[in-house]
Amino acid sequence: MSARPRTRTVLIPALALLAVAAGCGSDGDSTGDGGDQIELTYWTHTHPPMTELNKQLIAEYEEANPNVTITYETIPNNDFGTKMLTSLSNGSGPDIINMDDSALRGEYIPKQLLAPIEPSAFGAESVEELEALYVDGTLDGAKGDDGTLYGVPSEFNATAFAINTQHFAEAGLDPANPPATWDDVSEYGQQLVAAGHEGFNFVYLHAGWYTQQLQTLLNETGGSILNDDGTASALTEPKSVEALQIWHDLIREDEVGNADTASREATSPFEDFASGRRSMTMIYPWAVEQIAQDNPETFENLAVVPLPQVDPANPSGRWYGYYFAVNKASEQQEEAWKFIEYMTSQHDRWLTDVNFVQPLKDWEQSEAAANIPFLEVWSQAYQQGKFDEVGPHWSEVQDAIKAAVERSIFDGQPPAESLEEASESVDQSVTS
Repeated sequence: MSARPRTRTVLIPALALLAVAAGCGSDGDSTGDGGDQIELTYWTHTHPPMTELNKQLIAEYEEANPNVTITYETIPNNDFGTKMLTSLSNGSGPDIINMDDSALRGEYIPKQLLAPIEPSAFGAESVEELEALYVDGTLDGAKGDDGTLYGVPSEFNATAFAINTQHFAEAGLDPANPPATWDDVSEYGQQLVAAGHEGFNFVYLHAGWYTQQLQTLLNETGGSILNDDGTASALTEPKSVEALQIWHDLIREDEVGNADTASREATSPFEDFASGRRSMTMIYPWAVEQIAQDNPETFENLAVVPLPQVDPANPSGRWYGYYFAVNKASEQQEEAWKFIEYMTSQHDRWLTDVNFVQPLKDWEQSEAAANIPFLEVWSQAYQQGKFDEVGPHWSEVQDAIKAAVERSIFDGQPPAESLEEASESVDQSVTS
């Protein structure tokens, strides 16, 4: 299987928000006390604001559909990808999954583990009619190479940058003049370290996190994980090495952050920033709400600014989505899609309560969006984003990238040498 092309789409406000009925009632035997009893299982990763709203929506759906019982399970983030893929691969697992686009395109869809979407559950007569409700291209994260659609987004994230304005002031830096380049991050970071803070660092969790952060830098340098047709590694190309070199130099040479002491708390990936220890970090919309809820003092000093660039004149970014999808092995696919329809019909609540953007046309013009902090920055970030590349056996590729980053950042191996070693593993994975 060749890698899907990396596309660039722009989130442009349309004329009106999607008018979706609450949809928690179903026709026939699936509604009311007299219907057959239906049991659904639903798994997600762990993100406390998301978990809380999930529980509320499940309770509402069950109340409106007394014959439906939904068992909801949250899985620790570091175990989530492996447990979900393993369970679906052996024909078990939940009826409903919520999974990121790289995993869907790189593993679940090629392995035929998911059920194609049922547009009728959303009140649409065709997939095309359903797609027309979303910003162009944003459903591509849940499509197979043949264009078949397997899910709808629960969240759609762009990448920006967060700074602690109080730390900036203490270091003699102007918060109104945030870093525009990674060289600026180095310079500002060293001043912040001198003032007693960790200037900047990346997040060191599971392989998906390592890969997405490297992908963000690759987008800026023009590098790539795979060649154009997805048949071999491109990690040894100069522009690819440049991406890891940026990471290496910031942490190993400039010492703006310490990878050895970075938090490994996967439930709160930006804990070092949220706790007030770290001064700068890459960030996504959902993390802002989590900081607001868990660390109000840090939130008071938070500013979200554009992502630093290799070339500010030609900015690039990264975005990714999580999608609701249905297990192909589920015996309750129809009811599973109806439940998903209800979840996606609550788009304003997802935006207000969790800072999850569901990219319906004109989402930015809703009353809920008007109250989202830093909306202008996020709007800009969405306009310059694109999906990550994927390829065959993508979980193995991500493991090779994680190992390469760790060799370079923790052990000090030169990025070119580390990526040469990773390239051999990637070649074996994509050709096996």
